[in-house]
Amino acid sequence: MGDCGGTHLDAKGNITSPGYPNKYPKNQLCVYTIKASPDARIKFWCEEMKLQKSVGCTKDWLKVNGVYVCGKTRLRDVYGLGELKVEFRSDKKVKATGFLCHYERVTGTEYVATTTTATTTTYTRQSTSTCNCTLDTKYDYDEVLHKSLLFYEAQRSGVLPTSQRVKWRRDSATDDALDADTQQKVDLEGGYYDAGDYVKFGFPMAGATTVLAWGALEYGDAYTAAGELTYLLAAVKWATDYFLKAHVAPNVFYGQVGNGQLDHSYWGRPEDMTMNRPAYKITQNKPGSDLAGETAAALAAAAILFQQSDSTYSATCLQHARQLYTFANTYRAKYSDSITDAAQYYKSWGGYNDELAWAAAWLYRATGELQYLQQAKQHYTNINILTGEFSWDEKTPGVMVLMSQFFADAADKPTYKGHLEAFCEKMTKNTKRTPKGLLYIRKWGSLRYAANVAFVCLRAADLGINTEQYRSFAEQQIHYMLGDAGRSYVVGFGHNPPQRPHHGSSSCKDPPALCTWDDFNYNGPNPQVLYGALVGGPDENDNYNDVRSDYVSNEVTCDYNAGFQSTVAGLRHHAVCGTNTDSVTTGTTQPTTTGGSQCAQVVQTNEWSGNFQANLVITVPEATTAWSIVLTFSQPISNFRVWIADPSTTTGTTLTLTNKSYNGNQAQGAILTIDFIVTYTGVKPAVTTLTFNGTPLCLQ
Repeated sequence: MGDCGGTHLDAKGNITSPGYPNKYPKNQLCVYTIKASPDARIKFWCEEMKLQKSVGCTKDWLKVNGVYVCGKTRLRDVYGLGELKVEFRSDKKVKATGFLCHYERVTGTEYVATTTTATTTTYTRQSTSTCNCTLDTKYDYDEVLHKSLLFYEAQRSGVLPTSQRVKWRRDSATDDALDADTQQKVDLEGGYYDAGDYVKFGFPMAGATTVLAWGALEYGDAYTAAGELTYLLAAVKWATDYFLKAHVAPNVFYGQVGNGQLDHSYWGRPEDMTMNRPAYKITQNKPGSDLAGETAAALAAAAILFQQSDSTYSATCLQHARQLYTFANTYRAKYSDSITDAAQYYKSWGGYNDELAWAAAWLYRATGELQYLQQAKQHYTNINILTGEFSWDEKTPGVMVLMSQFFADAADKPTYKGHLEAFCEKMTKNTKRTPKGLLYIRKWGSLRYAANVAFVCLRAADLGINTEQYRSFAEQQIHYMLGDAGRSYVVGFGHNPPQRPHHGSSSCKDPPALCTWDDFNYNGPNPQVLYGALVGGPDENDNYNDVRSDYVSNEVTCDYNAGFQSTVAGLRHHAVCGTNTDSVTTGTTQPTTTGGSQCAQVVQTNEWSGNFQANLVITVPEATTAWSIVLTFSQPISNFRVWIADPSTTTGTTLTLTNKSYNGNQAQGAILTIDFIVTYTGVKPAVTTLTFNGTPLCLQ
């Protein structure tokens, strides 16, 4: 221990390196402890740091609650609860100025305890369902959603936010990247690392983003009930922020950062990598319709997702989605013919017509403009309806789902719904299974393909196609992954989960220890638990090796988790708290209360000061191609937010909700669930009357 450190109590103050701002001594270790009351949240930040930059921060470093920093930089806000520990080490090579940092109690009571216990980083989720009941499911879907979102945080590239929960990850690739053609610097900081290494492949990243957003749009109430909606939105936005950066001109989009060969020759932390990071782009001279189309779909889906919470951001996403779709449709080619490095890893095997149809369908859903619907129909005639997968490369089954939603009662219904049913029939009845029941399409990422099909067929079930059969199939596939096969395939969840995923950063010990190929070859568990990651999975005979070097079985990717997480959200959505799922879904349970001939429910899912969130659940009394719902509240409301309907007003006591362009068609007996948030002052308002297309409905 050097002549530094000490205990600092409560309120606020400064911490400096010994001898600041002049030469500071060589110290083995200086430890500063900041203490406050156990309920206090302490904020710590450094406005000036001059430390040696070294791989793994092995020379001079500052560690704050386990977060290491070194070099010439600033430290953004780090938070601790009750106590915050700061450690400093120097080898005396840097003469001045060390560091100047500050701390401040931002919440909590005054300091009264003489000692407190230092907190450690844990990953316990917030409260689960706010229903007044116990969610009776075989597996804890809320925990799965929570941990899957932690996995996406572990995959973040760039400058990490203060809300980052995965603390063993730090800022990385903050200077991405150099244009591979011009060698000019371009700002491509951010986005997601694709897998266990550090290339940012735009095509599968966009595909994963679309499916994540899609799951949130259909099953947002599941995320709300799990207490994860904020983190889901952040996960989607982390990708879409990057896509907006990468789209530097209407017909220019950067589709990859990092060279695959250079990247794969390195094993270590992303924070420590020093290899060249070239950026590869598509242009009108080197087009990529599949890449541009998929990114357009992701941004269109995000535009819908953020429409109520951030209308400006939603409009920006939609503007770029339109431009990227036009780019994709006008200049046609496979992106992997233009970005040739991607062809070794994510070659576009299926071409681009499915992505063009997919993008047009999402733009129609986002805008309601018929030009996009007509173009989606035209593109549909050029795609392979006999496909046997839904994946980063093959969007056809997803297009079938969207088109079936759009044409639920039109003349085209038999075409799209028929094709969707044929796909799910083939998958559920005529596709290979492992002995324990996993749908087996391909060996590389076997769980990913099964989860993606489960999501498509769960959506088919929700559209009234073989509902009980397909919903059961989706549950069976997901439960295989969560433990029904005898083990969990999700890191950090359930019985005997994977401990050695093929994943560079989680295989590394805490800095300042170096991380090299020795860590790759280490037989023990990864030092960092990569919570929520779905591994590649077993072979056709259910054989699986939890070995780090087995990248076929044990690698993880953003793409693997997307369909899996969205299916879990769908299952959580149908696990209605305190209600028989089948009766709610089919509408067979008849209401017993008096009032209208049909009843509706207002099910509160969340509440905070001056706000509450609820689901309006309506059993549609008769088939319709357009609907209008009139709500009357007992007290005036100051704001009303809704995602899948258009409100006539957002204030007052009475408002009318009308359908979006994509959900006006409703069959008799269908369950229409509308998630909304009410803001109020004074007495909490309640829904007192409700009509559906002029028909009064009683309220249960």
